[in-house]
Amino acid sequence: MELARFEYLMTTFKNKELGQDPLEWRHYMAFVCDYFSSRGIKKPVVVEIGIWNGLQRRFYEQLMGAEYIGIDNGNPFAPISIHDGSAVADIWGDSHDPATVEKLKVKLEGRPIDLLFIDGDHSYESVKLDWNLYEPLVEHIVAFHDIYGINPKDPAGLGVYRFWDELVNAEKTRPIVIFKKDSSADWILQMGIGLLIKGK
Repeated sequence: MELARFEYLMTTFKNKELGQDPLEWRHYMAFVCDYFSSRGIKKPVVVEIGIWNGLQRRFYEQLMGAEYIGIDNGNPFAPISIHDGSAVADIWGDSHDPATVEKLKVKLEGRPIDLLFIDGDHSYESVKLDWNLYEPLVEHIVAFHDIYGINPKDPAGLGVYRFWDELVNAEKTRPIVIFKKDSSADWILQMGIGLLIKGK
């Protein structure tokens, strides 16, 4: 990963608008950039469920040269505060709706997803359904955001944690990578990014 470019991109928005812990995000991006580069994949297909402010798109496109497809239902966890092309999903719709899956398949034109980032509705049922619907389309990496819960005191925010824990115990033969930081200067909540590696 081109670290100088990463650091520049981090200056292009206000603090917290990315919706990621900066240190977790840096290490995650370095890992996925190196993963695809080492395999000679020059334009990986990245699909993100839940685009937040749309800022992650610029990292995937500018650091990885990725083809990015964002899916969102128009009801973000926090109000969208970025008003440029980044905040527009490529596919508007409920990720659980079969019509949304079909729209994605049309865009993919028979190609697999190289990296799927699941960060939509954080309830257990929703995360599980996103996995069931989209994982079969993935060739390399499935990533989950907030594997440690947005707020440990709020049971409703622990759906990702619960599903991730089940997945890790069920997928014993596949590599698992975790990026975790308890807090940072401006984030006191534990988030975490978990990756299941499907590719070789």
